[in-house]
Amino acid sequence: MPVVRPEFGPTLPELLAPRVRAMPRAGQVALAALAVLVLVVLAIFVLRKETDNRAQAVVGEPIAYNLVYPPALQRVKPHGRETLRLETPAGSKDPQSFAVTPYKLPPYRGDATGILTLQSANMITRMRRTVPGFVWRGDGRVNYNRQPGYEILFQAKIGGRTTYGRRTILLPGGDTPPKEGVDITMLAARSEAIPRVDAVGSAAGALKTAIRSFRFGTERP
Repeated sequence: MPVVRPEFGPTLPELLAPRVRAMPRAGQVALAALAVLVLVVLAIFVLRKETDNRAQAVVGEPIAYNLVYPPALQRVKPHGRETLRLETPAGSKDPQSFAVTPYKLPPYRGDATGILTLQSANMITRMRRTVPGFVWRGDGRVNYNRQPGYEILFQAKIGGRTTYGRRTILLPGGDTPPKEGVDITMLAARSEAIPRVDAVGSAAGALKTAIRSFRFGTERP
């Protein structure tokens, strides 16, 4: 019994079959390979959707942003002016944290990251006074998801343990000069997974997921 009622005419496979049979052998092989590739891509997409156990954090004010984070991090009560804080569970062997604080730019002209470059010296001076065991390890401009910024890499001594940090001032992208952004501080105790400062937020792991998924606004792409 035909699947499609006669009044609806031939099905797509019935229409394409003669053309496929008329193709050279090489063309038929290439078409079959393409069909398999499409099926594999669709299967991977569906599998990711079904197995993605990352949570989403959405903050609406004073500046809106969102990100996703894996089960290795937990959302906890923010400290002080923070609008978001993620931490590894209490008692973790290698503690890590991800904290976001609003950041307002002073009046400026020209490139927004240019003013951040000028401000970096004062930021580092303040961090020397407030971060236990602070050691500057580097700084420079960055860009995450077409969102420009500036970051400072540093080493600290927290809870008697060597800890690496990455402080990132991130600004919204686009043509409109930004007036505000966020101040993101990532901390990770030195471990086999984080053996040096540049591994914070760049080595595969929870902090990388959080910073790489960070976007201004409340909607995911």
